[in-house]
Amino acid sequence: MISFIQSLPKHFMTALRNLGRHMAMTLSSASAVAVTLTLMTLFLVLAANMNSFADHVETNLKIHASIDSLQQRDEIEHMEKLIKGISGVKAVEFSSKEDELNILIEESGSVFERYKERNPMPNVFIVEVEKATDIPQITKTLNNMEGIEKAQYGGESIQDMIDTFEAIRYGGAAFILALGVLAIFLITNTIKMTIYTRQTEISIMRNVGAGNWYIKTPFMFEGMLIGIIGALIPVILTIFGYGFLYDFFGGQFMSSMFVMQKPYPFTLQIAGVLFLSGAVVGIIGSFLAATKYLRWRR
Repeated sequence: MISFIQSLPKHFMTALRNLGRHMAMTLSSASAVAVTLTLMTLFLVLAANMNSFADHVETNLKIHASIDSLQQRDEIEHMEKLIKGISGVKAVEFSSKEDELNILIEESGSVFERYKERNPMPNVFIVEVEKATDIPQITKTLNNMEGIEKAQYGGESIQDMIDTFEAIRYGGAAFILALGVLAIFLITNTIKMTIYTRQTEISIMRNVGAGNWYIKTPFMFEGMLIGIIGALIPVILTIFGYGFLYDFFGGQFMSSMFVMQKPYPFTLQIAGVLFLSGAVVGIIGSFLAATKYLRWRR
């Protein structure tokens, strides 16, 4: 084991020389890997931002429970305690009818200022939940509570949007896995061709007693380096391209509900994933090729 570890620098230099000797093949394979990892980058960025969108929507998703106008102050305080005791409720905030009218005027314009003397708005409880999936059940509980006129939230449209985000995330993960398999296939074929061109050299190594791993290791380094080289273009596109898009959209997509991931450290994390993915698929691809085409017993 010690001698094998000591030989790793030599194998690494051998891999570098072999990549240089077969530059056209190296660039061809690295380009194919770059295209694959670029597609992977798009889905990683999309999935991460969908996750951010969903988290932001879930965080800001609250139930508005209108209070019966006949309820007195002490009854409202008692109701607030009861709501806080409901399983899944994170926080409860009381908003007076005056506060609600001011919010309406701020959001919809001064046309509603005429209602200040005869305010039609109800007092409300703004209920924040721990998990978005609990909202329908908590809303139902509030609607059955004495003193609550009506409890409502975004309804099915919000839930459908969250479900869509989830579907995109899972679909993106499956597609990324498929792209990883494709990258392994590309590198495997490249290493196969390299092995074919070096059959004489490999035969000599076998004849002088070289071990199985001694022959495989340079190929695995080659695959790793091809994967890392292939990751360079996607990494550059991610760091500069995503930063440009973030500035262009002002950090949010279409509305303040869809807040984008901040470029840093997000792009650096994606870059790390790409380099690691390139290296891993390169090692796996080259290992599979070398194992299949150098299968022998000493």
